[in-house]
This record gives sequence, C-alpha cells and structure tokens, in this order.
Amino acid sequence: MDRNSLTGLPGNLSIKTALEETVIRGGGTAAYVDIVDFKPFNDYYGFALGDSVIRRLGQILEESIPEYFVGHIGGDDFICAGNGRGFRIGIENARQRFRSIVPGFYTSRDRELGGIETFDREGSYKFLPLLDISVVFTESTEEDISVESMARKAGRTKKLLKGEQTAETVFPVLEQVLELGYPVARTKVLIEACGVLREEGAVPSLALILKGDYSWNLRKSAALALGYIGNNRCTELLLNALSDSNPHVRTRSVEGLVISMGRESGRVIAPMLEDSSTWVRRAVLRGIGYAGWHDGLHLLRSRAAGNASGLRINTSKERRAALDGISLLGPAEEAGFLAGLCNSAGYFPMEEAYKALCSVGTDAAAKEVIRRDGVIPGVLNLTGMSHENLRKLETIAVRSLAGNDMSTTAALRFFEGFSLDFSYSTTSELRNCLGSFSGDMFRRLVILLDSRELAADMSCIARVASRIDSGQQIGTSALTAFLGWVSRRGGVSPGCLLKSFLRGDRRAVAASAALAVRSLASRDLTRMKNGETID
Repeated sequence: MDRNSLTGLPGNLSIKTALEETVIRGGGTAAYVDIVDFKPFNDYYGFALGDSVIRRLGQILEESIPEYFVGHIGGDDFICAGNGRGFRIGIENARQRFRSIVPGFYTSRDRELGGIETFDREGSYKFLPLLDISVVFTESTEEDISVESMARKAGRTKKLLKGEQTAETVFPVLEQVLELGYPVARTKVLIEACGVLREEGAVPSLALILKGDYSWNLRKSAALALGYIGNNRCTELLLNALSDSNPHVRTRSVEGLVISMGRESGRVIAPMLEDSSTWVRRAVLRGIGYAGWHDGLHLLRSRAAGNASGLRINTSKERRAALDGISLLGPAEEAGFLAGLCNSAGYFPMEEAYKALCSVGTDAAAKEVIRRDGVIPGVLNLTGMSHENLRKLETIAVRSLAGNDMSTTAALRFFEGFSLDFSYSTTSELRNCLGSFSGDMFRRLVILLDSRELAADMSCIARVASRIDSGQQIGTSALTAFLGWVSRRGGVSPGCLLKSFLRGDRRAVAASAALAVRSLASRDLTRMKNGETID
C-alpha cells in the first residue's frame, strides 16, 4: 500500500480505491478535511512545527474514526471515507480534539492574542485566528467523486498531488564554508536552511558536524536539520547523538527524533527521561505529546505529579512540560487525574493543570470551569460534555463575550465549536457584539451568525451603521463579510443599506452593499408575488 511519508497514512492510490469502493459503489460518504489558513501558519512558525500539526491531525483522525478509512493526500489535505451517522460524529469529534490541542503549537503571546498577524494567501497582512479544520462532505449520489472534484468543492485552488521543489540547493554552499572556516553564526543558518529544505544531499556534511570537533552550537543545529530531513540515516545519527556530551545537543536530538520518527519516536526518547539535564527531560515530556505516543501517558502522569530530581532543578517547569504533553495528546481518560491535581491543595503549577484539564474535555473539565465561575478558558475541548453542562458553560461564555478583553476571544471560539442550538440570550449578545467587535473578530462573528442561519435585524444594521458614521474602524473585509451575511440571510429592508453602506467611500463595501440590496429586493419581490404586503 502506498503511504504518505509524513504521516504514514494511505496515499493517493489508496484514496482513489477507497472513494470507488466505499463511496461510489458502497453508497458511503467522503470527507475532505484540510486546515484553514495553514500556509500562513507554516510560513510564520516554520516547516517543523507545521509538520507536527499535520502529523497530529492525521493521528487524531485515525483515533476518532478507527473503523473507517483515513488517507493523506499531501500537505494539510486529508480524505476520509465511511458510512452512517457514526462516521460524521467521528469527524466532528476529531475537529473538537484538533481545536483543543492547537493552542499548544503557538507561543504564549499568540495564544493570548488568539492567533497570529501575518500575510494570508492573497498577500494581505491580517490577523489569522488559531488553526481550525474545514470539512466538506461528499455523498455517493453526487456525479463527480474524485480528489480533484472534492478539492474544488472545498474551494481550494492549489494543485494537489504535486510536491514542492527548490530551484537551487543549499548544501554545496555548506560544504564549502565548512572547508573555509566560516563564522559559527553564519554556518548555523546554512545548516538549518538545509534542514528546512529537506536536502538529503546535506546529510554527509551534517553527519561530519555532529560527530566531529565542532562547537555545540553547530552540533545542535545539525541535529535539528537531520530531524527535518528524516531519512533512516538521519535517525541513526540522531540516536547516536543522544549520548552527546552537551545537553543542548541532546535536547535537539530528542526534538529531531520526534520530527523524523513521529509516533515511533516515543519509545526511543522515553529512556532520556533519566538524563541529568532538565532541558532534555522537558524536551522528552513535550516530545511524547507532539509525537502522539499514547503509550507514554503513564510517564507524563508520573512526572506531572512527581518531583524533579537533581541540583538546580525546577520541579514546576518539568511538571509544566509533562502537562503540556498530556494536553497535546488530549486523552479524555486523563480528565479524572487532572481534575484531582486541580483540587489538590498546594499543587503547582495549578493553572497549567487546569489548562491541561480543559484541553482533554469531558464533564470533569466542564465542572471545573463552572466551579471557578469566571470566564471561558482559552482552550476548552467540548467533547464528552453533557447538554446540561454545555448550557451552563454557554451562560459563562455569554458573560465572557461582554468582557471586551482576552476572554472575549475565548468565548467566540467556544461558540464556534458549540454543538447545541443557541439560547435567546446568546443570540442577542452575539448581535450586540456587532457594536464592539472589529477586524477579524467582527468577521468571525458574522461567519458564526451566518453558519447558524440567523438573520440580521434592524438593530444589527443600526449598530454597524452608527459605528461607520462615527468614523470607527471596523475593517473593509469585516464589513464585506457582514453585508454578505445580510445578503444571504435577509431579515431587513434594502433601504436601510443606502446611507452608511451603499453611499460609503470604500468601493469594496459599496459593491457588497449593492449585491445585498439586490438580494433583499429579490426577497421582497417573491413575497409580493405571494400576496404579502411590503412596508
């Protein structure tokens, strides 16, 4: 069977067979799964972390729908195939699990912001929220079922099944600078560039650095680069580097093995928990989570509750690393253990234990959030929560929406993943937020209202119009999204868009208002033809 080299999942030939057997002939359903705005994240944080995100999504899909087919087209694109309601439920559970672990891939600053500020696919500088996945289902009744047709249906324009290739390689330059004694700081850059581009031709030079009389600064960069390249020779070199005399090199070797081996790295790096360096041990604890090695849960649990050994060791930091590992794995069965830590007097770091509990979800997490009766946390996995607790959390989230601070971002994310129908107070508060949200938050709010098939009303138009007239900056893309929602869902008169929108000085907004006017007027015509009176 063909396999994707990054995830080990069935590749394109197997996907084609699954679509034919399970969907076309078997009457089943296919799901095209990809990560929203993944390329900007990949460019911003780098290929190594991007690959970890892709690998974890593949593992989550496998674990969420174990009885169904999961294939990896390439990049951040997956196709799943199955039958029945359980298949769709499994895909939704996978989405919730992915949402819960994603914040762990961001820096603390970006987690607090709720995303990153960078260039999007169109080259516009904008704020991009924390990664999420998009799912498009295709039924057996549809005429054209193929990878390409599903990609078009999902709104993708990039060419699938085509790898990226660099025009010129870096490793010949690296070979020359090693001979000439290039400065260390500049050599490091070339070493890691070879890794990012996955240049197998660089492996002999990287091996020379790792095993030779070079500074630890270069050796640790070589270890990381070998992890990126990830062939069998790289793995062999990294395994040997675990005994390097320098703890920074050993730390990078652990990280490199996680990148190159994925889940299989868990059993290899686990013995390094006995290393004398706290940096190495912390890399192992987080590495178990990044690798998705569930067999290492007992190690994470032990370190999260235990005391670190050795001189000048910070127990809190090692526990934090173990809790990070548990968060990245997201195992629901650990909810009870984490809840116990949260309720243990004197446990530290308490807030990290709480965050880990929220990332695994279940009613244990819901009860802890409710007990604290504060705001919705930045990471909250809603999987396994009862309707009763979800309703209680909904009430907290509504209060968080009104906070107009970082808790607002978490509350909006909560509602984006909320599976129940919105209460009246939720709908009312979300509409009220049109009077305060701006930029990407405003756009996400509009998309949320649209996805729930909620129509605008005159209060929505009045809030936004008032802000425009007073010179507040909401954002052009946010306003065009708002007008698109009004156009699709109706609920107001076309005349209300005249002054502040159609006559506005921003062309994109005026054009969107024109289309909304047409849509609203068409709705009125339909009603008039049906004998209804239009005010």
